[in-house]
Amino acid sequence: MEYKDLVTMKPLKEIEVVKDFFPRPKWRYRKEGKGSGQEFREDYLTKALQEYTKVKVDLTGYNRYGPSFISEAFGGLIRESDFTLNELEERLTIEHELLPSVIEMCWVELREADKEMNGE
Repeated sequence: MEYKDLVTMKPLKEIEVVKDFFPRPKWRYRKEGKGSGQEFREDYLTKALQEYTKVKVDLTGYNRYGPSFISEAFGGLIRESDFTLNELEERLTIEHELLPSVIEMCWVELREADKEMNGE
């Protein structure tokens, strides 16, 4: 993303997943059911990153995020939505008040997607 694009963007978007998206997110793909990682990434997360310089995703309120949801929602930002790991490290904040392991799972997925896309 170019600097001039960042200048015209709004400053911060906060997304509370269980309130703004779906109370019990699961699934990888839309075809599997409501609340999928693909739906969250395409309809919420990618759009927010296109409009705001910083995006905070709060995963608090649900404790059973599955690897397929995390992979598609977060790793898909790099695999499918053309964001870079460096850009996301600067612009994306991921929180969960009770489970730091969920936050780490998201960042591990982002790093893995980056390796895949860079042929490592």
